[in-house]
Amino acid sequence: MSNNILTGLRSFAPNLENLKLKNITLKKDGTAKFDFICDKAIELDQKREIEKRVRSAIPNYFCNLKVEITKIVADRELVAREIVNYLSVGHMSVAHSVSENSVSVENVNGVTVFTLSVDSDVFGYFNDTNACEDLANHLSECFCGKFKGKLQDLGKSKYDASILKEKVNSAEYETIKCRYLTVSDVVKIWGDDIEGRATYIHDAELISGIATFAGVITAINQKFTKSGKPFYIFEIDDTTGKISGKIFMTKEKEKKMEKFNVGTQIIARGELSSFNGMPSFKIDDIAYCIFPDNFKPIERESKSVPSAYSLIKPEPLIETTQSFLFSQEREIDECLLGKTFVVLDIETTGVHYLDGDKITEIGAVRIKNGKIVDKFQTLINPEVKISAQITELTGIDDEMVKDAPTFDKVIPDLFKYVDGAYIVAHNIEFDYKFIKYMSKDSGYIFKNEGIDTLAFARDTVKGLKNYKLNTVCGHFGIEFLHHRALSDAHATAKMFLELVAIKKSLP
Repeated sequence: MSNNILTGLRSFAPNLENLKLKNITLKKDGTAKFDFICDKAIELDQKREIEKRVRSAIPNYFCNLKVEITKIVADRELVAREIVNYLSVGHMSVAHSVSENSVSVENVNGVTVFTLSVDSDVFGYFNDTNACEDLANHLSECFCGKFKGKLQDLGKSKYDASILKEKVNSAEYETIKCRYLTVSDVVKIWGDDIEGRATYIHDAELISGIATFAGVITAINQKFTKSGKPFYIFEIDDTTGKISGKIFMTKEKEKKMEKFNVGTQIIARGELSSFNGMPSFKIDDIAYCIFPDNFKPIERESKSVPSAYSLIKPEPLIETTQSFLFSQEREIDECLLGKTFVVLDIETTGVHYLDGDKITEIGAVRIKNGKIVDKFQTLINPEVKISAQITELTGIDDEMVKDAPTFDKVIPDLFKYVDGAYIVAHNIEFDYKFIKYMSKDSGYIFKNEGIDTLAFARDTVKGLKNYKLNTVCGHFGIEFLHHRALSDAHATAKMFLELVAIKKSLP
């Protein structure tokens, strides 16, 4: 509805070309309020025409129409302030280096061009990321018209370059962005008016304080406080997840509880906190709404690839086995040329990551153009006790990992190491899924294509008694120390190259 209204309004007068609809408020009493912004002055007859066109586009139920049009001009001071505010939330790694004084603004052929004057280290960050594009899109939403970003390199920083580099490269400074959905036909039941924008329930773990969620009521339960006062718990499902919201009763709310049933679509706002590690949502404002048809959640954006390693750096891998040195000299299969593969293996406290098992070691080797070139290896402090059974299997005990980095400190470097590569593992369903699950809280989303050498071996080498890693490696005469991550990864890499040599293609 809003897009159709805007298209019609912009077309009937040149000064309305950049008109934007910022907000729609629909109330149960039949009031509809439309808030517009524009960069040009609006004449009285134009406002009346806008009201007329909006009236014709909305249902007759809304008999009380209010139209507000605010003139907003993208002057330098306002744009600079909004840029600084946005960077402090969306790009914290460089926010310290951009002030309002470092922003200039000019209008070029109807486009507002902002220029950021920054030091070389920060200049590199903006060039390597989409920060300027993000800013331009954000400013277009806040103001009217089109925006474009430019950079001016001021040269070497007066600050310690290593400190600046650490700030720019550090994953700690990059925030995980929440995702939002939009509902329509919001009709208040009680509390203050709610705009139709809600956070994905799946992203509730990323926020606290005042929050808004929308979805379908899947359960309604009445409970009682210790003093005997009733309260209700609504379970809300938006298809990305479920959250329970508490509603404490007043006389007004008690009268309106009959309006809710399982299946009712609502949007609710209230205080979100954490209790015993789980989200706790206290609902203050609630309204009917219509959930979007055929809603398909967008994937959460990953943090960007770090521009430098911070803790675990790749090291050259020196091959000493004579037989493998010989195999490395053979002709490289064409399917390997121009491609990078990272072969990895992990050791863990158990096999059930959903039940709290953790990673204790990551080992990986990288293959470029058919050659094994380097390695990536680290022990990891799982922050849980390692059982005697696991120690017997892997040789890794609590003492070995007590001073090792935790997984969240290692994952930025692993994410950089696998950038642009196929991920290869033996029984990839275990290793890759474990890493993906462990990484999500840190904001790193792995989307690398995977290759499973277990399936590859079954398809390529027939007649083995089983296809465990040691069995397949034994078939090719590959020796290794089983159940240590780097040794397993190195052996898997050699085996992968042998399988490709036989198959003459990737799986």
